[in-house]
Amino acid sequence: MQMYGPILRQLRESKSRTQVEVARRVGISPAQLARLESNQRGLYVEDFVNIAEALGEKPGNLLPNDLGEIGHLKPLIDRLSAVEPRLLSKVAAILDNIVRLAEDAAGPRKKGRQ
Repeated sequence: MQMYGPILRQLRESKSRTQVEVARRVGISPAQLARLESNQRGLYVEDFVNIAEALGEKPGNLLPNDLGEIGHLKPLIDRLSAVEPRLLSKVAAILDNIVRLAEDAAGPRKKGRQ
């Protein structure tokens, strides 16, 4: 998610919102938001979703259209943004299990393909 900090900064500026306003709404410090926007700190999906929503946008709408094979995940990201924060760790554990099951079903990977 490193390339998305500047996208969020541009969106915030286009809506004439200050870092202080957005940071307070998201529950982080303005300094943390500044580091996220300038890619000085890793931008986690939860940060991305919270900031996008604080700016009145669906997170999936901020993803580029040329995501290739993962483009179909845009609606999923929007759905995940509606999950109550207290449930996110459970959702992450379920997704980890789904990925493991899919990998097991696909069989061993060929050398050179990771």
